[in-house]
Amino acid sequence: MQLLTLAILGVAIFGFVAFHLYSRFKDINHPGKVPGPTLLPYIGRIHDLPIQHMWLKFKEWAEEYSGTNGFYLTEMLGARFLVVTDEKVAEELLVKRAKHNSDRPVIRSLFDSKSTHGSMEYLPLMGRNQYWARQRRFTHSYLTEASNAHYHGVMYHEAKRWLARLIENPDDFAFSLEDMASKVMCELTWDDPDLSEYCTKSAWGLLTQMSPAGPLTNVLTPLWHLPTIVNPWKIAEHKRHDEQQAWWMDRLQTTRAKLARGQQRSCFTRQYLERGEKRSNISGDYEASSVIGMMALVGIFTVAGPLYYWLVIMIHHPEWQAAVQKEVDEVCGERLPTLDDTPRLPVLRACIKETMRWKPNVPTGVAHEMEADDVFRGYFLAKGTRILPLDLAFLRNPDKYPDPENFRPERWLERGWPTYQEPLSTYPTIKGMTSFGWGQRQCLGQTLTQDELVVACGALSWCFNLRPKTDPATGDNLPVPLDKSNSLLIIKPDPFEMAFEPRSEAKKEEALRLWAESDSRDKQARREFLRAAAGRTEKTEAL
Repeated sequence: MQLLTLAILGVAIFGFVAFHLYSRFKDINHPGKVPGPTLLPYIGRIHDLPIQHMWLKFKEWAEEYSGTNGFYLTEMLGARFLVVTDEKVAEELLVKRAKHNSDRPVIRSLFDSKSTHGSMEYLPLMGRNQYWARQRRFTHSYLTEASNAHYHGVMYHEAKRWLARLIENPDDFAFSLEDMASKVMCELTWDDPDLSEYCTKSAWGLLTQMSPAGPLTNVLTPLWHLPTIVNPWKIAEHKRHDEQQAWWMDRLQTTRAKLARGQQRSCFTRQYLERGEKRSNISGDYEASSVIGMMALVGIFTVAGPLYYWLVIMIHHPEWQAAVQKEVDEVCGERLPTLDDTPRLPVLRACIKETMRWKPNVPTGVAHEMEADDVFRGYFLAKGTRILPLDLAFLRNPDKYPDPENFRPERWLERGWPTYQEPLSTYPTIKGMTSFGWGQRQCLGQTLTQDELVVACGALSWCFNLRPKTDPATGDNLPVPLDKSNSLLIIKPDPFEMAFEPRSEAKKEEALRLWAESDSRDKQARREFLRAAAGRTEKTEAL
């Protein structure tokens, strides 16, 4: 009798659970909902979304479910994603309706990523709050001033250093590429290029932590809520976070001490310290060190990926490498390109822009989060829905980009292509590309990214023939893959090998001379500044 009772109870429980799951299945797959892949209760489609290169799966679903809507809906462990695959839809949702669609979702494996509780640390990831608003104004102001001053010659100095390093140690090009981008930002933010190696490590550490392909807790989010003592993901993030924040604060305090001694040259941190908190509305040292530190980190991300892919593409398209070299030679002659040459280098700019179209830096886009319920094109969208602007889909649209799977810089240079614009002294420009985000969340570093890519790619084209590396055992060219990359939120190619062949002995010697001259001038300027500072100190003490 007892066994019969237990059996009946078991069947009843099973029936209740089965009915509940079936009801939930019907509800989340109701014919009136936004189209999308069939969802399973509670897990959605997380079971068949690959962590590696997930943008390819999103693009595959787009081709099946977007139809004429230009969007589809899917879920992952209860989080709803409206995946947008049409630029016009993204414009309507993220620009015209930006007031309610400009928040950010929580990144589970970071502590207070949205600064809901006042951490004030990661500007690109913050919710739409007071910290985000004032840090955005701060960043825009400082980057605009730097752009107007041509970055105080920092980009030219570091481009010359990079050419010399490539001549002297070409096999270390991946390290020196990222280090160049990092040195530019470390000089602008703290006037100290020697900080670059740690800054690069810190940048990729944060990027890994915030990416779906990073910690498991970004996908299986309930694991993040385990007690810290048995939670290896929280323990690791505490260590990474505390070390990064301490380093940022130390940079600010070091700058303050040098400024007090009269030994600190111009940089973003000095500007902040001299102008004071009132002018910027930044709350104090912790927030200031964080917003300046994030500028340094993001400046590495936005440049390194496109520059890596520039190398890959120039190897695979020697005809365009030759076209850029010809243009640089005609415009610049025996000198390196500068930003003043930009209007007369449309082929260079076209190849940079096509590189970023063909191999987008952020193929999934960066999610916005809806702050209010809405009805869009007849569909109800609930508050908290994540809007994912799928950049890969935008940049593979065959109507806007005919022959989208191939590298075609002429689409920016020749009449008849849908993307052609005049005048060629202004266009093509990467500013405004969908890869830089939408509406109130557009990247503030677009001008810096374009300028640094023009300087770096122009210098490479002036100095080197980029070639596949030869296998010494067989004499065959080593492959440089087109489709191998990491799977982080901001991507770069997997490691590869290549050769940097100076275009002539004269260019090689000139590149080394230019770096030696620039290095000597920089060291002399630093010595003279410190000597003058010492003189001012002696006068003050005498008084």
